[in-house]
Amino acid sequence: MSQAPLSLDRYLREHYEAVPGMSSAFAARACATLMQVQAGQGWRGDVAEIGAFEGRFLIALALGLQAGERALAIDRFDWPDIHVGLRLSERLREFGLSERVETICADSRRLRPQRLTGPDGARAIRLFHIDGDHQASSLAQDMALAFACMAPWGVVCLDDMLSPAYPELGIAVAQTLRANPQWTVFCVLDREDIAAAAKFLLCRQEYAQPYVDALTQSFPHRVWGMAAQFAQHRALVLSPQPRLTRFNPGGSVDRIQ
Repeated sequence: MSQAPLSLDRYLREHYEAVPGMSSAFAARACATLMQVQAGQGWRGDVAEIGAFEGRFLIALALGLQAGERALAIDRFDWPDIHVGLRLSERLREFGLSERVETICADSRRLRPQRLTGPDGARAIRLFHIDGDHQASSLAQDMALAFACMAPWGVVCLDDMLSPAYPELGIAVAQTLRANPQWTVFCVLDREDIAAAAKFLLCRQEYAQPYVDALTQSFPHRVWGMAAQFAQHRALVLSPQPRLTRFNPGGSVDRIQ
């Protein structure tokens, strides 16, 4: 029998870094905050992750669920070896989450929305983390899948944005948003280092300001002094170290808080 789930705060504080993965604890805490906002408004739904790996980020999402909600772990579970799915199952048991998480061994590009929401579409998703194979075409397909599954208040979180290793992902995001103007990037979660790359948080236009307000109130000392400029709007930027650069007349550069 699996143990009872521990608290989300304790997982982030004591266990998060010990679970293999690259998403930052700062990003996980921000997404957990959004889930708390949703719960406070009575906005229900499941959560999902493409690229579950060994569960670092997924466990944080699953610990934020309410009764009757579930987490969907989507992965081919063939990288870096064929035993990664077994390691995920062991971690879910360790953290008391086996009954909250449904594992889907599949290529996300071949999934239909009904596989995630049920044949009648009754189970919508309120937070969808996309951390797939990092090809631009795959990201576009994963975003289309997520959009089709989302509750009206749903948030889509895109991993490894602005990463020097995957510079074309931003192009796919821009193209997808042009085709889906009802969606917007409302926040950029800055990286902690070059490995824990930035994430984009997306939602439908009408929900953007409540989410921005909640994140600003929850992380007042992590708000970067400049907004992110997208084609038609600006987005909040949260950073573990929200520094700006000042250029001096002599050509030197200062880092200012």
